[in-house]
Amino acid sequence: MTTFRIVGRLVRMMATAAIGARPSLLRAAWLEALAIALGAIGPYALKLLIDDLDRPHETSLHLQFCVLLFVGCWVGASTVDTARLARTAEITDALTRHMTIEALACVLPAITAARDSHSGRAPGLLERLPYSLSLVVEGVIWRGGPAFLQCLTGFLVIASLISWTYVALLAITLLGFVVAASIGSVRNRVHADAANSAASQVSHNTGDIVRNARRVVLNGALDHELARTATMLDLKRRATADMCRSMTLMAALQCCILGCGLAALLILAALDVAGARMSTGDFVLIQTYAFRSTVSLSSLGPIIAQAGVAIANIRDVMELANAPKAPDIPEPPVSDSADLVATHVSFRYRTDQPVIEDVSLRIDTGSFAVIVGCNGSGKSTLAQILAGVLAPSSGKIEIAETNVAAIPWRERYRHVLYAPQFIGLFNRSLRENALYHPARQSAAGVEDLLVSWRFKDPGTPIDFEMKLGEQGERLSGGQIQKLELARLAGLDVPILILDESTSALDPRSEMNAVSVLRQRRHGTSTLVMISHRMEIARAADQVLFMHDGRLAATGTHAMLMERYGAYRSLWSVGLEEGSVIRKG
Repeated sequence: MTTFRIVGRLVRMMATAAIGARPSLLRAAWLEALAIALGAIGPYALKLLIDDLDRPHETSLHLQFCVLLFVGCWVGASTVDTARLARTAEITDALTRHMTIEALACVLPAITAARDSHSGRAPGLLERLPYSLSLVVEGVIWRGGPAFLQCLTGFLVIASLISWTYVALLAITLLGFVVAASIGSVRNRVHADAANSAASQVSHNTGDIVRNARRVVLNGALDHELARTATMLDLKRRATADMCRSMTLMAALQCCILGCGLAALLILAALDVAGARMSTGDFVLIQTYAFRSTVSLSSLGPIIAQAGVAIANIRDVMELANAPKAPDIPEPPVSDSADLVATHVSFRYRTDQPVIEDVSLRIDTGSFAVIVGCNGSGKSTLAQILAGVLAPSSGKIEIAETNVAAIPWRERYRHVLYAPQFIGLFNRSLRENALYHPARQSAAGVEDLLVSWRFKDPGTPIDFEMKLGEQGERLSGGQIQKLELARLAGLDVPILILDESTSALDPRSEMNAVSVLRQRRHGTSTLVMISHRMEIARAADQVLFMHDGRLAATGTHAMLMERYGAYRSLWSVGLEEGSVIRKG
């Protein structure tokens, strides 16, 4: 998007009732109109005062009135401008809220569904958004329009009281300034994009190494990462320096144009005063309006230049919010049936080599299915496809005869819920994580499960107000999985898919968790999980054996052990056999 399209879109958003900025916009417009009127009356009052000083018989009352009018306009304009700043701050806050929510609504599902998503880019863009909007709304939009109106007001006053000659000369000066600003803006946009890109890379890299601080330090890579960061910061510094040079050249050109125009204007006016063709008050009026107009535009020039990076940032956030959205279709009703059916499903990433090829299967309502196979056989990819996290390249996934792709992201959890192996907890309290939406059980219910699963040492109370740290770093891997499974036990969902979400548990805790999850919804919930333990396979109603991206066999553990040598080999090469609980 071009700069003008971005600014135009922001103006349209400001006027939209949905984001709540319209009342502030109207109040700001009235205040700005009042400020422009006061700014126009003030110089005229000064002209009257100077002209009166040339008249020796003018009453002191009239002189005092002109002085008070001039000072009052100056004080009033400053006060009104300050009040208007508060209104534009409200507009900026409303825009920030709207754009942030819109961007997150689009980018979070995209990050969820994309294997190679750039999840570190969005936070940096959104972090810089408030400042970018403030600079563009207050500095560009709200100064650009009023500056034009101020110039127009000055032109009309000068034309009506003095001569159109001065209007033409001032207009040519200001037009030259605008042309120079436009040319410089185009040149500066390239440097602004480069600076914005460099800033995004620095933000992404900094967040990445902070999140992985232990990996960096414990692997002795601190100096390496510091050097890498220094290189990125150096690239950002050079990009910023190039942008600043471009801004300086543009400002110099603009100032030269304004200086030449003002010099010509004032020289002509001084000659007219000397030749008695113009009063001293008229000269002051021209000088005041000319400097008022040019100062407004000259201060606008650097802001426009600085706004290059801000506009690039706003454009990137708008592009996040413009990501393709799922069609607005009615949500299918949640059925008592939870039959899960895959029909000729294949999946490829960016290469032609398929990860999953022509998989068809059926998992009946209320059954317990286990996906097994060697590393790289496609287990996790299949689990994500069954859950609708990844869209198949071909084929379809249906739940109760409803295509999963037709279920909106916001409502998909009511039909099927996916739990990954690496569970990311919020840096919030244990209670907030344990009862995270859409869990419905009480904290006491979660505590009972955690105690039975030996979340803490016997006799040690569970502190539900404890902050868990980034990604739950204050808990062990097993504790994280137990906490998440306790939360999942409180969900009323037809199908639950666990992608090795019990891998850090001991066999007894794992079988206990499976038993609890199966008992929910009176045995009507379908449970699908990936496991590397034979006891889990023995306990399953159905085993899905994946080999080289294909569904090599399906059936009970006993049947597969009897009929398929590859399945027997899977367990003979060292896959762990663990739980003491047998299927009964």
